[in-house]
Amino acid sequence: MFFSYINNVSRFFQYDYVYIDAFFLLIWLVILFWQKKYKALLFGLVIVPIIYIIDAFVWWNSFSGGHYIREYWINGMALPHPLGQNFWLKFKLDFMMTISYALFTFPWLWLTFEALRNGKVRQIFKFSAIWLGFWLAVPLLSFYLNIDNRAVESVRHMASQNYIWLINFIVGFGFLAILYRKELLLVGKIFVIGVVGGLIMELPLFIFNIRPTQPGVLIFDAIFMLNQGVPYLFILFDKVFFRQRKQVLW
Repeated sequence: MFFSYINNVSRFFQYDYVYIDAFFLLIWLVILFWQKKYKALLFGLVIVPIIYIIDAFVWWNSFSGGHYIREYWINGMALPHPLGQNFWLKFKLDFMMTISYALFTFPWLWLTFEALRNGKVRQIFKFSAIWLGFWLAVPLLSFYLNIDNRAVESVRHMASQNYIWLINFIVGFGFLAILYRKELLLVGKIFVIGVVGGLIMELPLFIFNIRPTQPGVLIFDAIFMLNQGVPYLFILFDKVFFRQRKQVLW
């Protein structure tokens, strides 16, 4: 059962989830802009097309194990290949799954990295609370508001991808431990940041039964989902962007 859950990642929600999520994304972006977190916003914007291409194009068009890696059903009807007139129907789902996800997650990562290096721990708690609050509000409002009640099921068949997660995780943190061998506590903090980000993404889905699963899968996702990329992103931030900033300040 455990491997079935991690190999076939499902979400069940109403279509208005997409619109409510977009509303809170707009507020999130306004907050970041108002707080002058321009570099964090830019960081997210740079990663957006990478996430979008992988999920909306590569996984959508990759056939493995008798099905496409990414699949959508609306009111029990599978979105077809080719899409035909369903392009915008799928694009709005992809927007929530990839673009909105990236614009929440990766500016947050930048801000946590920045706070870690600048010693501004309150910044981590502040933006983590805002993000978690928004993502808890989305499914709650979707349940009570009757904007668009079409039932959506999204599935990612990850049997062919999970080993890549594990390899990325092992190599990434192994390299991080070597590079920061004199700051191993920092490596531990980076790991915790990845876990916290993973929990912020997964807890609302778990609490509202959007992703029916078991606690073991929640723990697996929290450990590996975001942490497969966090070490590489921290090295990019710390060795390229943060170092350049320090040189300019000097």
